[in-house]
Amino acid sequence: MLEELALLIKLQKIDNELGDIEAEKGDLPEQVERLKNEVAQYKSQIENIDIDRADIETQRSEQMSIVEAAREQMKKSQSVIFSVKTTREYDAISAEIDQSKQRISDAERKQLESMERDEELENKLDEIKQMLIKVEADFKDRQSEMQDRLESTQDEELKLNHEREKIVVRLKLPVYNHYIRISKIRDGEGISTMTDSACGYCFSKIPPQRQVEIKRMDDIILCEVCGCIIVVETI
Repeated sequence: MLEELALLIKLQKIDNELGDIEAEKGDLPEQVERLKNEVAQYKSQIENIDIDRADIETQRSEQMSIVEAAREQMKKSQSVIFSVKTTREYDAISAEIDQSKQRISDAERKQLESMERDEELENKLDEIKQMLIKVEADFKDRQSEMQDRLESTQDEELKLNHEREKIVVRLKLPVYNHYIRISKIRDGEGISTMTDSACGYCFSKIPPQRQVEIKRMDDIILCEVCGCIIVVETI
């Protein structure tokens, strides 16, 4: 048997075993990554809401200062309005009082709007925090489950990868590259066993002369349909 064919058969067996290990993990890695991203998104939303609520509090304080200043100004204007001696002075002070009332009204309206907005944000914050608690719990559970599975297969996976490396360094680069290229597009199968005069992967019939060449196992022969390297030994 051609040495490279023997190595390729061993490589396929190892890759099949590594594939089984990955299959045991299922979609846990994807679930963990998705939950991790969700946790980060919820935390970011909470941070943004906290910033918005802090801005609202600052604005409310500013409006309170405006109300206090306007009331003080209105009190001063009201204290002197009846002591003025001319109509012009009376009208001017009356206008100041109206302006102070308008500033108070505008500031109080903005305060009310701020309070309503802050209440909306507080309710939204409570909802997000509840969702965050749930997602964090799911994240920890899935992470723990994945860690358990990784630990249970870690030794075997390391051993298989070590054996794989020893095989790969002995293969010619073009041969290995073809194997990898076909494996990626053929569900992890780069090697196919001839079965009943056909390719074991795509079931395409193999011409009689080709069958004889494949049985000799002294050359690398590709399936003309799927591109797999065809062998006669069971993988």
